[in-house]
Parts: sequence; C-alpha cells; structure tokens
Amino acid sequence: PPRIVCSSTCYRPETDTGREAWGLYRVHQFTKVEMFGVTAAQSGSESEELLGHFVGLQQEIFSQLGLHYRVLEMPMEELGLPAYRKFDVEAWMPGRGKYGEVRGG
Repeated sequence: PPRIVCSSTCYRPETDTGREAWGLYRVHQFTKVEMFGVTAAQSGSESEELLGHFVGLQQEIFSQLGLHYRVLEMPMEELGLPAYRKFDVEAWMPGRGKYGEVRGG
C-alpha cells in the first residue's frame, strides 16, 4: 500500500504550566512527523496490519537509538472522531524522571 511520511513545524500558544494534563508537557514549537497509509479492503485486515507496521517501525527506530521506551494503546475516550485505534510511544526522559510522549501511531 502507498505510505507517506510528513514532517511539519507546529506551534502552540500554551506551554507547560507545571501541571501536566494527561501526562503530556507542552512546548511552544516542535517538529511533528506523521505516517500515513492507504490500504485496500480485500481481506478486512489491511488497515490493522499497516498500523502494526507503523508501530513496529517506531519501535525499531527507538531500539536502534538505544532509547528505553514503552508503547501505550490509548483508551477509546481519548481518540478523536476519525480514529478507531491509537498508540503512543513514550521514551524515558532522565531529566524529567519519567516517560514522555515522543509519538504515537
């Protein structure tokens, strides 16, 4: 299936206030990389397989970088309307003393 990677610079007006909503911290500017894919619907499992492939790619990258990470499957109530499933990848951040989101799939 066609696979696309997009990179963009994002801006947020709000920043971290010391209180972390949902375990996330905020910065004004960050670079976001997203992976997209288009699948056929022949067997019914193509989308699930591609999502697994994308999560596997992220795990491979973090492993090769030697980072300690974890993959979290997000609960249904945290998904946007078009999403039916989402994973966040968090890396251990020694300076913060806890895991922080580096991206999800």
